[in-house]
Amino acid sequence: MKPIIFDYYHHDRAETQFPLINPRSSGKEIDDTAWQYTVDLLRNDPVTLQEVLIGEYYESMEDMEKYHQDVLQALADLNYEKVGKLVEATFNLFNQNTLDYIDEHITQMRLRDE
Repeated sequence: MKPIIFDYYHHDRAETQFPLINPRSSGKEIDDTAWQYTVDLLRNDPVTLQEVLIGEYYESMEDMEKYHQDVLQALADLNYEKVGKLVEATFNLFNQNTLDYIDEHITQMRLRDE
């Protein structure tokens, strides 16, 4: 099954996937839930993990190519700290998909409560 964060919003699936999230959830609760979902997804889906590592989730081909060039340059320079920061940035970018989905879930819950 395709990960929920790549589908259109679906209330029942969101309720099941993010049961601890509600309209009063704090920013920390939202961030922690998003990271936990992202880590679990990547742990259980090696293809998605590979896609994240190679920068598939950048918004444009130019951004992805820049990421590739920056990683290659950092490797050529033996600058492993920079490689780590670049990889960290691409994981944060991917996690933003989860945060966006959770934000939509909270918005939809608020609308249902009105």
